[in-house]
Amino acid sequence: MSYIAAKTGLICFLQRILHDLGRERRCLACTAIFRGEKAETLFCPACTATMPRKQRGFCPGCGEPAAWPELPLASCAHCLKEPPLWQDFIFHGPHEGLLRKLLITLKFHQQPFLGHALGTLLATHPEFATLAADAVIPVPLHSSRLTRRGYNQAQEIARPVARHLRLPLTPDLLFRVLPTTPQTNFSRKERKKNIQNAFAAQEAVRGMRVLLVDDTLTTGATLTAATQALLASGAGSVSVAVVSRTPSHSPA
Repeated sequence: MSYIAAKTGLICFLQRILHDLGRERRCLACTAIFRGEKAETLFCPACTATMPRKQRGFCPGCGEPAAWPELPLASCAHCLKEPPLWQDFIFHGPHEGLLRKLLITLKFHQQPFLGHALGTLLATHPEFATLAADAVIPVPLHSSRLTRRGYNQAQEIARPVARHLRLPLTPDLLFRVLPTTPQTNFSRKERKKNIQNAFAAQEAVRGMRVLLVDDTLTTGATLTAATQALLASGAGSVSVAVVSRTPSHSPA
């Protein structure tokens, strides 16, 4: 074998090793080492399997799960009575299991990098291919809570979504004007009252098709109030995307 052929073979061998090492990564959920073919793959196959994308058995307006998970999409009683103000609704899965654990860790345990991972998981949904939007806006935190937490979990989730859709991320177009009490233990009626008039939008949203991003939808009170503020300032339409949907009967 000639020197040039041997050198070429060695280079190809080293390139294959480097390529394989580049695909090896550590799962952000369980820390196991796995091989990911795609750069956006941040969870190992086992963890990904426990967080499947919800495709059937839910209300297309708000994500409320149906009595049987294999039922076709159908509006829930609440959306039939009071249709959502937003145009499209996209979510990844139910607020349970590993998905719920990751979202809680993101919000309350100073792990903002999980926002990127969960936003990347959300961004791959095929529904985004037909979504009409001009900008991505995360649901804002009040300045006092933002100071305490240090970051807005909705904005961390929205970053990879905006990047995937090649849309501008415009968090300054919507803001909280009231430091509301956390919604966790409130009923649907109490949540609606608590969040009323909490948001205001800049006039720059006039005519814009907005994609509003948050971490979780429970009763929809927060997203409804934010959507109202955007539409009141002249937004052409509002669509909503969240990572998880808490069933209305769940205390979470």
